[in-house]
Amino acid sequence: MFRNRLEAEQFAKKEHVKWIDIKFSDFEGNWRHVTVPSDDHAWNLFDKSGIGFDASSVKLQPLEKADMVLKPIWDTAFLDPFFPSKTLSFISEARDIVTDEPSPLDSRNKARLALELAKELGICDKAMFAPEYEFYVFKNISFIRREMGMGYTVTPLTDDENSNGLYIQPHHGYHALPPFDRHLEYRIRTAEILGELGIPIHYHHHEVGGSGQGEFEVSLTPIVKAGDHAMMVKYVSRQVAAQMGVSVTFMPKPINKHPGSGLHCHQNLWLNGKNVFYDKDGYCGLSKDAIHYIAGILDNGNALLAITNPSQNSYRRLVPGYEAPTKAFFSPGNRSAAIRIPTYANSPEEQRIEFRSPDATANPYLLLAGQLMAGIDGIVQKKDPTALGLGPVEENIFNWSEDRLKTLKSLPTSLDEALDALDANPDFLLRNDVFSKEFIEKWIKIKREEALIFRQVPHPFEIEMYYGV
Repeated sequence: MFRNRLEAEQFAKKEHVKWIDIKFSDFEGNWRHVTVPSDDHAWNLFDKSGIGFDASSVKLQPLEKADMVLKPIWDTAFLDPFFPSKTLSFISEARDIVTDEPSPLDSRNKARLALELAKELGICDKAMFAPEYEFYVFKNISFIRREMGMGYTVTPLTDDENSNGLYIQPHHGYHALPPFDRHLEYRIRTAEILGELGIPIHYHHHEVGGSGQGEFEVSLTPIVKAGDHAMMVKYVSRQVAAQMGVSVTFMPKPINKHPGSGLHCHQNLWLNGKNVFYDKDGYCGLSKDAIHYIAGILDNGNALLAITNPSQNSYRRLVPGYEAPTKAFFSPGNRSAAIRIPTYANSPEEQRIEFRSPDATANPYLLLAGQLMAGIDGIVQKKDPTALGLGPVEENIFNWSEDRLKTLKSLPTSLDEALDALDANPDFLLRNDVFSKEFIEKWIKIKREEALIFRQVPHPFEIEMYYGV
């Protein structure tokens, strides 16, 4: 929106902006914010020291080195439609007080460093990403969390008892038409606000999940901005839900026996104005570099999932039978594949791949940077997916025998398994110190602690199964 502080300050004064809001990502990919008055003191501060904050509280620094600063990134500005007074919002990175460099644990910077590496290697000058945002909209969710009991109850927008005949059967919601499509108004309001904020929605629709599942799809966007947009999509979606008195969740598996929500990532690379992934004579229109890139993601896939699927809930989605990948292979048009080649996108402008494993528990910046780093590894080492047993597979593997399925590489079935893989194979992320050793060790430590909770706390279903023994 702006090129420098002067443009931003002039706009703020002209538009009578009262507040400046600085949004930044914590270590795990959640937005935090601080708000200051739009006055001369604040604008001068942005050019000098910045706004100080305790980075240890958001896992970006150790306690003994907690002081860091936030400074607006001028071209990320937007007028925040959800504040009670006129507010100009900026995205920021956590920066060192002395050097003014981003924190080594700042995730937004990882996406930029991954792109810089690709440029240095002559692979691309643009890395484009377009996540598909799947989610559920519920009327309400309530939690029971106390020492002597635990559970949750979801109230869908409609169910078979109070649907007035507008109930959607489980697994039959795909592209449902109004009035069965009960969250159409929610999606339209969210999509319109996102469009006004510079994030045009390619399309939106009801998804397979009958109990209120939906999807937003956006256009391919440069890697860092795609990460910013992912943060914005979640922010706007939750704000609109709060205004409408409903609840939205992007978690991978909120309800049992219903389809999970993924964050499928469409992507391609560009160099000197040409799509690096396109070759009209290649397999499915893919270039050799695209094939190597695919091999890099799939070969490093088990470790990569510790970044792209970093929650215990992630692996409740990655099970057979729900169009969610469980095996590491690529395929044209096959929605059980970890990487799908969209067969309808075969022009020089549109040729791309879709990595289907990720979900929205990932830190968006790490999600994108991790995929690019894995792809770079495949290109640099000229990895061959066929030689590695990673496809292509042009059949529905759910029709295969158990013995034949064992010939395919399995994806992790738990967070611990993915973390073990990352611990054993971090090298593709460490190239040029894009992901530092310190960063990966901290990530594994935090996620191990998270996984430990699930091993220690009894699940309500366990109580039901074993109470009477």
